[in-house]
Amino acid sequence: MLALNHITFACDEPRREAEFWAAVLGYDVAQRGKSWAARDPRGEGPQLFFNRLPKSPTIEVPIHLDVNVPDREAEVQRLLGLGARGIVATTTFAIGTLTETWTVMRDPEGNGFCVQGPDPRKPHPYIGNVTFSSADPPTLGAFWSQALGWPAEEDDDQFLQMLRDAHVDPAEFSAYYAIRRDRASRPRLLFQRRERSRPESYPIHLDFTADDRPAEVERLAAAGASVVETKHDENREWTVLRDPEGNPFCVE
Repeated sequence: MLALNHITFACDEPRREAEFWAAVLGYDVAQRGKSWAARDPRGEGPQLFFNRLPKSPTIEVPIHLDVNVPDREAEVQRLLGLGARGIVATTTFAIGTLTETWTVMRDPEGNGFCVQGPDPRKPHPYIGNVTFSSADPPTLGAFWSQALGWPAEEDDDQFLQMLRDAHVDPAEFSAYYAIRRDRASRPRLLFQRRERSRPESYPIHLDFTADDRPAEVERLAAAGASVVETKHDENREWTVLRDPEGNPFCVE
């Protein structure tokens, strides 16, 4: 099976981007050759990697991060002070007894991300979701569930009944799909029905490691991935693939 190695940002200025995200999440930042990395000193969150890579201009990124925080309003102001480009919008979703509020912001290179809260589960910001915009969340989510061996989150009957009582269109029940390694782990992968531009060079992608890369690539291709190319440098070799909706990822 695959293991998440890091989340990679294609950057014009890797150091600036790494320092911003390290400050957002309370990570340590270090240079790795020509690239930069940010790592959680608590050993909880995923590693972030910042590399000078080409990226296509896009207003709405098809993969983005959701940052959960104890105090959303205070966090938004802190992020503006750290160099976030600004606030795009704040949205509140309310149905039945469920209420969620999030603020969409942009990092110093213009990548959109969401700030969600209040979340009392941790006393510090953390990456709650890696969110994929998807034409068909259950189908794309099922691919990634098979790829990673992560089970799907099941909506409980009480939540589904709350949607029915609110007269939500049953088609909307499949507008979201989530998988995670286990009930206590974060980030989860969240797939939401929302179409975005599909750039040639994505600003964010996921990198994985495998014990047997060729065998994993063959397995993923059989599951519906497309193999793009295999690359190497003086230290390592990796394969670039795309999932069934065209999102790129790498296996080392």
